[in-house]
Amino acid sequence: MPVQFAVLASGSQGNATLVQAGGVGTLLDLGLGPRALGTRLESVRSGWERIGSAILTHTHGDHVDEATLDHMARQRVILFCHEGHRVDLAERPGFQMLELAGLVRHYDDRPFLTPSGLRVEPVELRHDGPTFGFRVEAKPGRGARPVALGYVADTGSWSDLMAETLAEVDLLGVEFNHDVEMQRRSGRSAALIARNLGDRGHLSNEQGAGLLAAVLRQSGPAAVRHVVLLHLSQQCNRPNLALRAARASLRGEGRRASVHAARQATAHPDLLVTASRRRSVAAAGRPRVAGRSPTPDFRFPEDPAPGPAGDDA
Repeated sequence: MPVQFAVLASGSQGNATLVQAGGVGTLLDLGLGPRALGTRLESVRSGWERIGSAILTHTHGDHVDEATLDHMARQRVILFCHEGHRVDLAERPGFQMLELAGLVRHYDDRPFLTPSGLRVEPVELRHDGPTFGFRVEAKPGRGARPVALGYVADTGSWSDLMAETLAEVDLLGVEFNHDVEMQRRSGRSAALIARNLGDRGHLSNEQGAGLLAAVLRQSGPAAVRHVVLLHLSQQCNRPNLALRAARASLRGEGRRASVHAARQATAHPDLLVTASRRRSVAAAGRPRVAGRSPTPDFRFPEDPAPGPAGDDA
């Protein structure tokens, strides 16, 4: 089953991404108001009426909008958030409405299912407060392998564990936030520059390219056919610089893929992702990273429940 992956907005002014499978959409983050989000959804042939759930990466203002939480409660859209997010969300009226309606679900480090049957595996990131990326897999047809997507933004550094979790995805969305020299010459406060360049800030173009290369090295030759560059700083980066770094990483690993820089003001890219015909490297006995517990056996249910009708970087 093909999966639609559309970045609706990406950057310090707001973040939201649509993952739609089987006619039911899941939002990754809610950094736009409900009207703007609805307009972006319509621009990629979707709409609020198709949204069954949303998954929150973290609680910074460019990733969760209060009015959108309120709108979700009225639309009866399920919100998945980490227990650690509740400290920042508990006093927000929209979140309280969602809780009263029984629409809040908490995730931890274990895989979970969305109403549309997406299997979501969280991966902890290094940022301010509890922050998570995700490996998302769509339920396959009988005898087929699932479409797999990786999404990692808002992290100051990466690890082998992150790369392993993202191995073998068909599409990888990864942060390429800033050019280091542009960040240093930005005229921003020394504290903000140090924070953005630190281990819990944001990935530079070079760091994003390094994570991309690490994922490629842990994946078979048919994997990672699409690369989406996320959370580009408008002040401290340029799309051509980020694209150049990503393409150099692909060339260095002897790989080819479509590469797209996500945008702040418009929905881009809008991709229809299919599963590649390959045997998983993991299934072939790829060694696991030391210290990582094997993912528990997790099967898609036969009949998943249907979905209901910032920081300045």
